[in-house]
Amino acid sequence: MRTPNRSEAMTNRRFGTTDLAIVLGLWSAMAVLLGGVISELASDAETPMAKAQTEAYALQLASSESASQENQIQIASTSGGRAPASVLPVDRGLRSGSLGKDPWGNPYRYRIVASGVIVWSAGRDKELDSEPAINRLELGQPISEFRFAGDDVGFVKLSHNSN
Repeated sequence: MRTPNRSEAMTNRRFGTTDLAIVLGLWSAMAVLLGGVISELASDAETPMAKAQTEAYALQLASSESASQENQIQIASTSGGRAPASVLPVDRGLRSGSLGKDPWGNPYRYRIVASGVIVWSAGRDKELDSEPAINRLELGQPISEFRFAGDDVGFVKLSHNSN
């Protein structure tokens, strides 16, 4: 009886159950990884929406802050009953608070500082990562050094008299 040499053994080899399991395992692992990446990319549609909403709120609050009550009444009467802020006018004593809901179901935060109006969302993780940086703005840090922290999303509307 003759023993087959190596090249004959390779040509007679078949694709077996073990080989199939290995291939299916590799394909499954790749599908899970790819699915996670695609899911993460698709689920980030909320961030641009939050950015746009914070900008709208900041512009409205800045208008409300700078306009007098008479000005708001005049604007409302000349614009078909729509005043510049769909949010409540800012009380002169109330310099921070919350309004509306972000795409993750949390309230937007706002703060009026010397350099302008800041409106931000805590983001997906629901943690206000930017609070320390905003506190530094109130203490006089230049606005050019300000950045939102973590996954917070927001907008800064500079006042006319700030740099």
